[in-house]
Amino acid sequence: MEAEKTLTNEEIIRELLDLLKKNTMKEQANDVFEICTYVDGLEKKIVSMTEELTSMQDQIKKMQEDTLINNAKKALTEAQERLNARCEQIKSQVSEIKVQVKSTAKNIVDETKAKGRAALYRVTEFVGIKKRLLNVRTAVKDMIVSTDRDIARIALLAKGLREAGQIVNNAFHTFADKPEVDYSQKEQKHPFTKAVLAPMKAVKKLLVSMELHLDASIDKLDNLAMNVQFDKEKRMEQTKDKEQKAPDTEREIIYSPMVAEPQEYKYNADAFAARKTSEASRKRQGRSCQKSEKIKPDKFRGVGVKSCVLFICFNSRQKMAKI
Repeated sequence: MEAEKTLTNEEIIRELLDLLKKNTMKEQANDVFEICTYVDGLEKKIVSMTEELTSMQDQIKKMQEDTLINNAKKALTEAQERLNARCEQIKSQVSEIKVQVKSTAKNIVDETKAKGRAALYRVTEFVGIKKRLLNVRTAVKDMIVSTDRDIARIALLAKGLREAGQIVNNAFHTFADKPEVDYSQKEQKHPFTKAVLAPMKAVKKLLVSMELHLDASIDKLDNLAMNVQFDKEKRMEQTKDKEQKAPDTEREIIYSPMVAEPQEYKYNADAFAARKTSEASRKRQGRSCQKSEKIKPDKFRGVGVKSCVLFICFNSRQKMAKI
């Protein structure tokens, strides 16, 4: 299979993986990549299985002609055709899965470019291929059962033909007065072993491997859904923490002056009147002090400095009292 046809090499898949990594969703990116890898692996195994069935068909055609072989060839051809039909059915189902994966990836990429990171949570839509994968797994399991049955029948047929040939050969030996051959001491193989049984056993091995791939891809889809949910919850907690911290800071800034300065505040007209009264009081105090300083020094001749100071203060208090 050409590399450019695999999901992991599709441009849209690579673009989606880059967006996931840039938005700190590496686990989800790994899940998507592995899912695509599993789907690519299924397709590769189908190609190998088709090659084995084609080889089996060619070997059947090359088998020498005789009455017994001709009857066996018909049964073998029918078995090969059944396997080939089921293989084509599985191949078609896997192709549909690839189309759905690429379509889902494109929708997610387009919406992420338009709306941002939140659109990447749509990777859970890849779970939509789970039903298709389950259908493929059912088909593969059925094919394993039928292949086992065909292998057993062909082995029995090969054994019968081998034993029949041995009997015929020994009959000719007896007719020619020759000793019979002990075939139990010889390797017992029949053209069927190479022509049919080997390819069918290879097909079964591929089918078992496909079943394991399908189980792993289904588990990975479940893991992707859990990782997305975990990321959502984590982001919600972080957002909630930020929202809770912001109001606390505002309350500290607004109400801290009330704690530091426990005083009664006046507003509007009351504040203006209080301010005017305070200014008038300071002006009167200033004029009183100026008048006190203008008292003639002759009045205090012979009086001590201490008595003079007391007189000035007493005079100022009297004037303040009158006010």
